[in-house]
Amino acid sequence: MSEMKLNDKIAVITGGNSGIGLATARLFKEQGASVIVVGRDLATLESTRKELGENSFAIQADVSKIADIDHVMDQVRGKFGRIDILFANAGISECPPIQETDEAFFEHMMGINVKGVFFTFTRALPLLSSGASAIFTSSVANKKGRPGDPLYSASKAAVRSLARTLAVDEEVLERGIRVNVVSPGAIQTPLTAQELPEMKEAINAYIKSSVPMKRWGQPEEVAKAVLFLASSDSSYLTGGEITVDGGLGEI
Repeated sequence: MSEMKLNDKIAVITGGNSGIGLATARLFKEQGASVIVVGRDLATLESTRKELGENSFAIQADVSKIADIDHVMDQVRGKFGRIDILFANAGISECPPIQETDEAFFEHMMGINVKGVFFTFTRALPLLSSGASAIFTSSVANKKGRPGDPLYSASKAAVRSLARTLAVDEEVLERGIRVNVVSPGAIQTPLTAQELPEMKEAINAYIKSSVPMKRWGQPEEVAKAVLFLASSDSSYLTGGEITVDGGLGEI
């Protein structure tokens, strides 16, 4: 049996109760980590905690609210005293048409996708151990425009930019903390399955025609990239990005 890559590590995953976050939580547990999943929905949080079993914990929080992030960090500090892996994964993608996008929605999306990532990292920083790994979820959209969806693309470009800058922050470097990004493409998750079910066939046809690998990606495929960034296998990688998109960003 191969050695576990995350033995005795403490991992915090926002948006850890579904999709990519949940797949990553499962993989981290398999690799020996204690996992704290953070999410907004209490029911899925509880089912996730039960599924993950021993050495797993769930905290309800909205990452767009700094008070909620502070609550998460207080809980982690009291229980573990440190964070070895921070996966700032929580985000939303649904967008109304451009002309129907109001100030409230703008603040909602940027609050979760950008503000949430930034303050999750900064509030976690005092708890991050020497040599810790922080991973942010961006998107292939950070470099490939999505027609009619400028806010999502802009928010994910901001996340990519944050990682570059935070990775070379003096305190971050002195403590050996690495900051990297995983950028998924078209990934088949419960959220994508719920979107416009009546258009399922058309969407699947679009994926086959637009993605070079001609298929959806699976959350587990992204989780494996996150595991690489979380482990010592990526010890000389910071400020970088792994794109898991079936080639979509290259065309």
